[in-house]
Amino acid sequence: MMGKSSLTLIAVCITLLWARAGYTQSDQGEATAVFPLPAEGCPSSLEPQKFPATGQTTSYVAGDDGDIRAGAPLRYRDNGDGTVTDENTNLMWEKKDQAGGGLHNWDNTYPWQGTCSNSSTTVCGTDADCSGDGTCNVSGGGMTIFQWVAQLNTSPCFARYCDWRIPNVKELQSIVDYETYLPPVDAAFNNYCTSGCTVDGAKHTRECSCTESAGPSKGYYWSGSTYAPSPIVPPPGSMLAWGVLFGDGDVLSAGKTDHDYVRAVRCGSVKSDIR
Repeated sequence: MMGKSSLTLIAVCITLLWARAGYTQSDQGEATAVFPLPAEGCPSSLEPQKFPATGQTTSYVAGDDGDIRAGAPLRYRDNGDGTVTDENTNLMWEKKDQAGGGLHNWDNTYPWQGTCSNSSTTVCGTDADCSGDGTCNVSGGGMTIFQWVAQLNTSPCFARYCDWRIPNVKELQSIVDYETYLPPVDAAFNNYCTSGCTVDGAKHTRECSCTESAGPSKGYYWSGSTYAPSPIVPPPGSMLAWGVLFGDGDVLSAGKTDHDYVRAVRCGSVKSDIR
């Protein structure tokens, strides 16, 4: 016969297993799910994410990617509000357009970081990185990619969602379609892209989705991922960030003061979802 200490240990183990599986125990001894609720417009956190294929379907030799086609076939849904949802990763992406002067214009470029007005040695993404009454400034004017995405999250917010962010480099590479190039993306990210078109067909203009593959930045889009510091290759990694070249799909690093393109994303698992 087991003693009270043994029964208590078993109860503790069961509680820990429930918690690890995403459940909690009520006062009545029932197991209740405590999975975080998905953000508005995002798939359920219980809906499986599929690792996307590269998109390559042409085979050049037996056993290559076009022959094996590992991963889930690329699938996207245009939500009709200026956004595209990847049905494999469950990420929602901003569409880019050719509307003059708009936040979504495909030719807009921004640096990754700026410098605080009250400290020339303090780098920043937004004013929150600066002490006191300092502001985050960009050389020559403009704004950083983090100040730009904050504009999307200013009420009423882009497509009515206020949780847009800069994608990490793996998320950004997930929308590359290696079956094509210039740009290497599915048509969901590059269609009807003509002068004056908008992401949502506003003001009687044609709705479109654009991906820059040339221009002054050669189709280079920022991610929020910093290049790890290197002990042998200057400059140190903290001065570099990763991005994807949407001319041919290369993943490259660039100096954080360079002015390059950017595309916002939302949904997916983020730090606030971890309990």
